[in-house]
Amino acid sequence: MKTRFDFLWRGLRTTLAGINLLLALGMLGVYAIPWLDPRWLAPLALVGFLYYPLLAGLIICSVLWMIRGNVRFWISVVIIALGWKVHSVWWQWQWPSQSTPYTLALVQGDLQKVPFDSNRNWKVISYNVGTFKLQDPSSVTSKSFSSSRDFLIKLLDAVQPDLVGLQDFVSWEPSKSDLLRSLRLHPGLQGYTLLGQDAKRRSFRTFLDASIPFHSQLFRNQGKGSDDESLEMLKWVSGMVMLTRWPVLDHGYQNLGEPSHNGGMMWADILMAKDTLRWVNLHLASNQISPPELSPVQALELKSDSSQRTIKGILRKIAFSARLRAEQSDLIRAFMDESPYPLLVTGDFNDLPYSFAVKRIQQRLKDSFESKGQGMGNTYARTFPSFRIDHVMVDPRFHVLSHELVRFGYSDHYPVVAVLGR
Repeated sequence: MKTRFDFLWRGLRTTLAGINLLLALGMLGVYAIPWLDPRWLAPLALVGFLYYPLLAGLIICSVLWMIRGNVRFWISVVIIALGWKVHSVWWQWQWPSQSTPYTLALVQGDLQKVPFDSNRNWKVISYNVGTFKLQDPSSVTSKSFSSSRDFLIKLLDAVQPDLVGLQDFVSWEPSKSDLLRSLRLHPGLQGYTLLGQDAKRRSFRTFLDASIPFHSQLFRNQGKGSDDESLEMLKWVSGMVMLTRWPVLDHGYQNLGEPSHNGGMMWADILMAKDTLRWVNLHLASNQISPPELSPVQALELKSDSSQRTIKGILRKIAFSARLRAEQSDLIRAFMDESPYPLLVTGDFNDLPYSFAVKRIQQRLKDSFESKGQGMGNTYARTFPSFRIDHVMVDPRFHVLSHELVRFGYSDHYPVVAVLGR
């Protein structure tokens, strides 16, 4: 006996088949992203944003076909299966036990709960500190930290990392009570070498060690300039910063086509035991989308003329920035390919985790999230749309032992902590 649903299904079957085909083609487009250079056609930069809607649509279609006993469910199943390597970039199913030791250490103040073999393993942090503008935006514990700067010090003290890549860092005259001075004087943070940029975007290095007189700590940038000029560099430290407890053999900084931006590429050759590691810290071009611009999208207020103009402006910004990041990825890839040493890459990529620029930089490297992450791993601390835009990538000859997001909102990014092994 025919039911009303059967008649309805006949009318919907053709429509569903067409939708299913469009979803399948769209997902194949997502899989092709590493070969879709946004410099060819600006809308290609938007393809990656469709991943989650396309995946959800394919799953729904497959369920509907299964309910009706129609073999078309294989269309969605096969398309999803073809992207088994792509899905691991967007989300991971790892068991959550013992997955947040550093977050617990910060909350509980018990650093003894973090076991670590310092002879074989090393800890890396990548963190965009957001120029330390956020002050206690949310309290996850009654013992909340007094400021975003205090949080960075507590984070470093809790994790005791070997390498720290920071972006959007800012600090003033060290003789005053400021972050560099606090780092130098903190008893648990002795022995770091800091690589940074001064107000003129010149790179320099200095010790952060209270046992050494401040005026004896600064290395001139590649031997250039007088002592007075070198000391002048520290009056304003802004942009990218790298901290290491290992010897620095060489270092440098390169702007990536944004003279007014404090990002770019900072690098250092680090001596670790018997190995030399080339460490690259990145801050790629931002989409430059302000919170007010996102309000219509987050509220789904899409019908008004003003909202539509705002959304079109957002899309244009995304396309422009994606083209610029593609150019930047060419410069970065060329520099990395010339390295005589194994590579470590940290930084804020400001892009979807599966995008042309990210996959180009990641060639022949392991991403810590793809090895040991869990969930979606979103590192952007704002609400929708939020994605994993901060990364730790390493040469395949090293092991990824853990990957953790420290979810405290003292910046618009979450710190990424990865434990790597020789």
